[in-house]
Amino acid sequence: MLCIAVLVLLAGVLSWGHVWRYTTVSPIDELQHLDYLIKVQNGEMVGNGDLFGQSAMRIETCHRLDAEFDIKIQPCAAGDVILVPQDFQEGGFNSASIHPPTYYAIGGVVARVIDWVTPGEHDWLTTGRLAGSLWLMAAAMMLWFLFRELLADRIAAFSLTAALVASPTVLHAIATINTDGTALFIGAAILWAVVRWERSAAPFWLPVSVAAFAAATKVTNLVAVALVLFYLLGRVAWKSRSSDTDLRAWFRQQLSANKRLFRMMAAILGVVGVVSVVWLVTTRIIQLLPLSEIPMVSRFRITSFPFEGFVESWRQTVSPLSTPYLAPFLQNNGIVLFAGLVALWVLGAAVVSTIRSAPGSRIRMIGCASLLTVVLAGPALVVFNSVIQGVYVLIPTRYALAAVPALAASGLPVASTRVGRVTLSVLAGGMVVSVLAAIAFA
Repeated sequence: MLCIAVLVLLAGVLSWGHVWRYTTVSPIDELQHLDYLIKVQNGEMVGNGDLFGQSAMRIETCHRLDAEFDIKIQPCAAGDVILVPQDFQEGGFNSASIHPPTYYAIGGVVARVIDWVTPGEHDWLTTGRLAGSLWLMAAAMMLWFLFRELLADRIAAFSLTAALVASPTVLHAIATINTDGTALFIGAAILWAVVRWERSAAPFWLPVSVAAFAAATKVTNLVAVALVLFYLLGRVAWKSRSSDTDLRAWFRQQLSANKRLFRMMAAILGVVGVVSVVWLVTTRIIQLLPLSEIPMVSRFRITSFPFEGFVESWRQTVSPLSTPYLAPFLQNNGIVLFAGLVALWVLGAAVVSTIRSAPGSRIRMIGCASLLTVVLAGPALVVFNSVIQGVYVLIPTRYALAAVPALAASGLPVASTRVGRVTLSVLAGGMVVSVLAAIAFA
């Protein structure tokens, strides 16, 4: 309990400190997410073709945008000034309309509570960001539960959790208004739920509910769903490796012997399919314009399948903690060094542990599933974008953040060795101290 309390406190300090030091609007679509959050709290749904609202645009004029486009945005606008959406990024269209409202509904309610209990006046950007700290606190707890469930010792579980919550990629997603902030929590929660269910310590509905929640927040969170499906398939394959019967008999035999695992996979696929179809139908009902007419989508429109981008896209997600962007106050050599080393350690430990773990063991199966997922996530998202939306975009590394908990968990055997424990403790300490120092003194 003491370890959990310290990790939750650390998550709160890091996320709130990031909010305090980073006051400009993030270039990673934060205006879109901010506008969505405000509208949902006003009882509005955001559909394809919706323009930015006055409240979100006014906040950006005062906080400014952390990008070169900021020079095109007018100075801080008073409450009686009518702003023109077309003067803002993406031609004034809210491209976050593709996301379900779940994240914004939860964040908006928490933001209202924060505004009510904290002294002074606050705008939606500040309270919405502060609300994101709850996702990091929840992720810290769930990571601890996951690592301990997989028999990690306290030092390894604590150090690995601290390193992950302090990583700049995770911290920026949490401490700005962005649906990517849900990824670490969902990735840890669904793997923990499946592992607990597998040993009959959790009810059937728990993993299924987490999978539904993943589909109801952001499509990239389905990376974690795919990962646990790979894991369950691996468990089935290992159990059936010695069968020498014909194909039809083998199939019937596996359905009978692994009925419990197949039922879970079918339930997860079914609930994800239902949630996704319901949201797809809803977007078509509430849209003002076809998705193809949105400027941001039109800019990336393709007429043929992007084979070159497809082939190269695996490199974008193979190391999800690698970050191409840092908030200005985090741009120093210490943070760049430790962020890179933590990302390298997580990936390297996963590879080494997967190779060295016992055949058929839970850790080896998690390792195989997580490594397969981070390699396939980029190509899968390229196919999804090109087939469903008819666009090609370079896949950001953060789109595989939901796979990070499993990737980190698969490296626990390395983290539990004497050398691994010392190395991880040094990296986690360096990452945390570097970020705290930047918050306090940068």
